[in-house]
Amino acid sequence: MSGLARNSLQRICLIAILVLVGGANSHAQTEQLATELRQFGDIELIVFEGREDFLSKIDAALGLGNIKDPDQTFAKLPRSPFTVTGRKDDAALATCRIFVHTKLTPESNTEIFAELMRNWFGTKLTYASTTDLTFRWLIFHEVHHCQPDHFGGDVIKDHQDEHQADLFAFEELATAQNRDQLATDIIAFRMITAALMAEPSHMTGLSLKYALAERAPIDAKAEIAAFKTVRAMISKRAKSIATAVNPTNRELIRAITELRHDTDQATDPLNTEILIALDDAIAHFAPDLHQSVATVR
Repeated sequence: MSGLARNSLQRICLIAILVLVGGANSHAQTEQLATELRQFGDIELIVFEGREDFLSKIDAALGLGNIKDPDQTFAKLPRSPFTVTGRKDDAALATCRIFVHTKLTPESNTEIFAELMRNWFGTKLTYASTTDLTFRWLIFHEVHHCQPDHFGGDVIKDHQDEHQADLFAFEELATAQNRDQLATDIIAFRMITAALMAEPSHMTGLSLKYALAERAPIDAKAEIAAFKTVRAMISKRAKSIATAVNPTNRELIRAITELRHDTDQATDPLNTEILIALDDAIAHFAPDLHQSVATVR
């Protein structure tokens, strides 16, 4: 068996049916989601507690002996939900498996968006939709990675796969009642992660923003380049105002807010658009924190 893993922030994706851990705990909501995902095919959503538990579940499902260099392949697991797919004799494996750490499930009382943004903006965020809907959106995103043509490629191919998965999940979950609210939350999430922490393949914030506004698509190379430039600008500004070696979350927000209003530092239209959307995204999820930093300025 070759190419078994695809990192969710790079090459492992994500997909779903849920194997419960710690049987005493209630996972009714996640169980229901696992059942719901079966409409899309042979998908298994698996909850795990840590790397050793993950390896045990992979061994039970696929056999570690069938995986080339499992220690290296799974040396570092993604923070987010991820999909493990594979091929044998040039054919895709029948079952697509989505793995999610138990701390990210709704039953854990943590917010998956907050966790994936490293709690830089707090552990309890403000949403236009709901925390449960954002969790479902990320899981449905992974479902789309079960497609046979989502088996890896270059950065541009992976970028397109990520964008398609975002749109698939949105269209599956959006209703007349929640469409605008869900769009607001997922665009804000993608703008923050793309600008501050994601790998190039996941720098899809503008692509998602344009698609949901029915604007002409942006070139992937241009989008990635713009997000890299903005990240470097933010890092430089944050370090210049930091009082310690590493900037605090407040100093990071201050840097972003200052850059938003400093047009001389962002003369490129894409850079300016990203900085404005990024600052708005932080204000959306963490209005009190954002306002307190603005007041200090």
